[in-house]
Amino acid sequence: MSVDDVLREVLQRIVPSAEERERVARVVDKVLRALERASREEGVDVIAEVEGSFAKDTWLAGDVDIDVFLLFSPATPLDELRRQGLLVARRAAEVLGAEWEERYASHPYLTLKVEGYSVDVVPAYRVSSPLEILSPVDRTPFHTMYVRSRFEERPSLKDEVRLLKRFAKGVGVYGAEIRVEGFSGYLLELLVLHYGSFKSTIAAAANWRPYRTFIDLERHYKDRREALKKFQDPLVVVDPVDPRRNVASPVSLESMCKFIAASRAFLRAPSTSFFYPPESAERPLDELLRSRAVVAIKTTIPRLPEDVLWGQVKRAIRALSNGLERAGFTVYSSHAWASGDVLILLFELESLTLPPLEKHYGPPVYSDHDVRFITKYLRGGAVAGPYIEGDRWVVIRRRKLRGVEQALAKLISTYNVGEHITECLRRGYEVYVGPRVAEASADPEYRTQLTRWLERKYPWLSS
Repeated sequence: MSVDDVLREVLQRIVPSAEERERVARVVDKVLRALERASREEGVDVIAEVEGSFAKDTWLAGDVDIDVFLLFSPATPLDELRRQGLLVARRAAEVLGAEWEERYASHPYLTLKVEGYSVDVVPAYRVSSPLEILSPVDRTPFHTMYVRSRFEERPSLKDEVRLLKRFAKGVGVYGAEIRVEGFSGYLLELLVLHYGSFKSTIAAAANWRPYRTFIDLERHYKDRREALKKFQDPLVVVDPVDPRRNVASPVSLESMCKFIAASRAFLRAPSTSFFYPPESAERPLDELLRSRAVVAIKTTIPRLPEDVLWGQVKRAIRALSNGLERAGFTVYSSHAWASGDVLILLFELESLTLPPLEKHYGPPVYSDHDVRFITKYLRGGAVAGPYIEGDRWVVIRRRKLRGVEQALAKLISTYNVGEHITECLRRGYEVYVGPRVAEASADPEYRTQLTRWLERKYPWLSS
């Protein structure tokens, strides 16, 4: 298929139909009326305003999250903004008869379920300029206004954004949250505005270089080098409404490189698999686990804001990986899966069991500590040595811990791997080794994620 054939096919799937638009618009109108009624009944002075992809008309068919901001006067104390924001949102949920869940970003907010749609009701300040923001979410209305004003000049760019969003989702780099460290919807909108189309964006991204790619739509910075030095991120896209901010700061080096590689691969061999990756069916999970050295740690976690949770999860993975390496294991890869109150940390090793003996290096022969080392091992504990190798004393000794389960037990009891995760692990955990790793959760999504992680082959790669 040609690039244009692929894009035509994808567009047929991602552009909302008139019926879907009408259905979503009806829900949005219903939510706005419920919020207006709730604020009136509770005596709260607030303006409800729709933001995000729905307001900008860049949402994907069958995949819309509705963002409604409750805009408060800047004179409102922060505690009152939070209290009154939740009060109005809960009252609106009662009016709608909707289920709701409290979540937390820079402020606590509510996610309502209305006729099958997720609606985030977020309190923010109604400031007159992005330079006067009192919290990070206060910029969002300015983002909406900026993008909408630019789309008025070229409405066709909305579908170009849809293509880029679906592409980012398909290659696994969509989302600015810590769990993903990828591209936000707003960032993708800015890329299309800068390059002019989906195809032009992909062609440009194929030639990006980390720490050297700089985009400044409104030309806030006269000196490109100064801006790159200021932000020091792999990708720099200056926020058009706030030059102090790099919209691409959440994008990790790995996510940027994945986007570059996928762009290059798409230009070589266009396919819908970049947008809709096929399910992997190459090797059964049990077979994968039997041929690999994999260990899983399962524990129970408290409800935390997603970015707090995943920040600590990533810290825990790094700490435990480093600890296993120091214990003598070779860690090939690590991963984490979470759902509800269950967290599973996964590690693939060269081997689940270490050899009985290890080579242990002591101090240089000219060190003041050499006598202590020599004396210790002359008294016992060395299978061979002490002897000199290069300028260091060396012994061959028996390992105290050989199995990965023993090593993890010691690490968990002594390491601080992040406040919440450490507490959870010390309250209790289970270790699964080898084929039993598949039994750590009965959730089908866990098995899917586990298989993808073990294969680590991007569905869009082709020879």
